[in-house]
Amino acid sequence: MADPVGTPVPVAAAVGLDVGGGAVKAGAVLLHADGMLARAARPAEVRVRHRLEADGEPLTALAAATAREQFDSVRSRWPRVPVAWGVSAAAWIDPGTGRSLFSPHLMGWRGRPLPQDLARSLSRLTGRPVADEEAGTPPPRSVTLPSVVNDADAAAWAEARLARQPGHDAGHLRSDRMVLVAIGTGIGGALVRDGAVDIGARGMAGEFGHMTVDPSGVPCPCGNTGCWELLVSAEALAARAGRASARTTIDDALAGQVECRQAVQETGRWLGRGLATLAAVLDPSRFVIGGGVAAAGELLLAPARVELARHLPGGRYRPVPSVTVATWGNSSGWVGAAGIALERAGWSVATATAD
Repeated sequence: MADPVGTPVPVAAAVGLDVGGGAVKAGAVLLHADGMLARAARPAEVRVRHRLEADGEPLTALAAATAREQFDSVRSRWPRVPVAWGVSAAAWIDPGTGRSLFSPHLMGWRGRPLPQDLARSLSRLTGRPVADEEAGTPPPRSVTLPSVVNDADAAAWAEARLARQPGHDAGHLRSDRMVLVAIGTGIGGALVRDGAVDIGARGMAGEFGHMTVDPSGVPCPCGNTGCWELLVSAEALAARAGRASARTTIDDALAGQVECRQAVQETGRWLGRGLATLAAVLDPSRFVIGGGVAAAGELLLAPARVELARHLPGGRYRPVPSVTVATWGNSSGWVGAAGIALERAGWSVATATAD
């Protein structure tokens, strides 16, 4: 079946949001009958900057308003297609309830029932009731609870399940052990084993950014001291270069500005040292680097590979894990959130196109 302009009608769609410190990124995906995901529309992604890290209700309202725009965009073209929604958040998320347990950066979202908060906020915007999740199939014009997951777990799901990486062969996953490191306001991370994200016993695995790498270093918002993300995050990169932002630093570095190039390379060296520690503990076949700082590309990754090989325990007697940039780039959080929401709603997702 196709719409009037010949585009196949999807069997389902999903709105995805990625809520981090400083910005909300969002988009929508369409799921076709063969299990293929595709971006729903142009622009393929929206980005809303904010300064609401400490303000829980306003941040929830911003996320809900952003989701509503995406819902309206999908439903304007595909009014009969069921639409799920998912949210990835820079927080520790209880895997059973979606409740935020703690966040070093989203202070206003600490200890909050995020699915219920977000659904109520979207309900107020749309005038539609929140669906009773225990009453079976929700009414078509109700607001369902979103699927809420950790942002790095969502990004890792997208990279492992949807990206054409060395662990894939003709659409079938081969044995693969991947570690994702997402570098933005902080450092998020996740371990993926044969396509499944290992969230740990309580949903808190992958907080690699809070490994202590400098015991005499400065305090971290997590309560620890000398954390890895204090040396490798976007803020750390900008401070090292004396620039207002990591984006400016990276742009100037790629344009050849010497101080910025040196700052990116030094950040890459600290990245590689942390990767060596992770490799000693987790023994992955590959590292995938995502988040905004990954836009520096080889300028960041080349020194990281050198330091990884130099500090890898037993490096002369074992393969050095590969280090590559995330296929989905800075979109992997919301894409993963949307894909996970579809799976939790009972749909089968096989692969995707990043076009």
